[in-house]
Amino acid sequence: MRSPTAPPKITNRILGFLHGRFAGTPKPVGAQGVHAGISYRVEGSGPALFLLPFFLAPSQWVPAVPELARHFTVITLGGLHLGGVATLEDRARAPTYRAMFRTLIDLMAPKSGEAILDVGCGAGSLDRLLARQVGAISPITAVDVNPFLLGEAAALAAAEGLASAISFAKGNAEALPFPDNSFDCVFSVTALEECDADRAIAEMMRVAKPGGRVGVIVRAIDMPQWWNISVPESMRRKIETPPQSVSPSGVADASLYRRMRGAGLRDLVCYPALVTLDRPDGPIWRFREDYVLSLFTAEETELWRAARDAVGAERLLFAAHPMHCAVGTKCSAPRTSE
Repeated sequence: MRSPTAPPKITNRILGFLHGRFAGTPKPVGAQGVHAGISYRVEGSGPALFLLPFFLAPSQWVPAVPELARHFTVITLGGLHLGGVATLEDRARAPTYRAMFRTLIDLMAPKSGEAILDVGCGAGSLDRLLARQVGAISPITAVDVNPFLLGEAAALAAAEGLASAISFAKGNAEALPFPDNSFDCVFSVTALEECDADRAIAEMMRVAKPGGRVGVIVRAIDMPQWWNISVPESMRRKIETPPQSVSPSGVADASLYRRMRGAGLRDLVCYPALVTLDRPDGPIWRFREDYVLSLFTAEETELWRAARDAVGAERLLFAAHPMHCAVGTKCSAPRTSE
């Protein structure tokens, strides 16, 4: 649903499915707010129609709402606990994920007054962690190409009293909307898999000041992931390979280090890391386990669930997946050929 106007096929199918199933007296309603961490927006009149988030889709339900609101009281939901935002928030709560991010920030070492840029901020989960760490001493700018996530990120920051600490703006990693030499620290976490990674790194270098630090973290699809679940070797071979999710021009392997060096970064600190997940009731665990289950036969699925429940009863159920991470410094002067 990327078009600014709703595709007739989608809205017509929704209306066709719902027609005749509900009855009610139309009563115009208009309201919005937040309750228990769930945001809502009410439009239209008639029987209530609740719309849950489309995971990370940029347009969400927006193109379809005007037509649906002619027939229903449309209640669009969002916020901390639903859809892709819930997944991003759940991931950012993992202690080892936070530790990996803290290492990135420690290596960039922002000083008082230095400007920081996050490229591909998503729901702003890491920016809020950073804002609580650096306080008001370092201004944070966060950009994303997804307007839905930007809106959610701004709302979550405001709810935590951090609206003044983080500036959210729409921005494409391949063409950042900032002048050359604008930021002292520039970082990106799990965004360069989805774009032209070389262009994005070049843009991060362009907007970094001479002597500025640039940090990148991406998923590692070239290293095995690990589950603390005892299964036969034939099943283990299936689950060791992470989901191979990367765009044709993206980066999700060890070539990240060579790309950053080739872009001109010096003093590179490279640190592959393992992120541990141990909340099987959380959305990020379910997201990864659903992929694993898709690889199994019916018999293997039963074996997996029995083994998983046994480890869970021991309170030792966890998984670990790899990431590639690096921080480098932009040269203060142009490099000379050797």
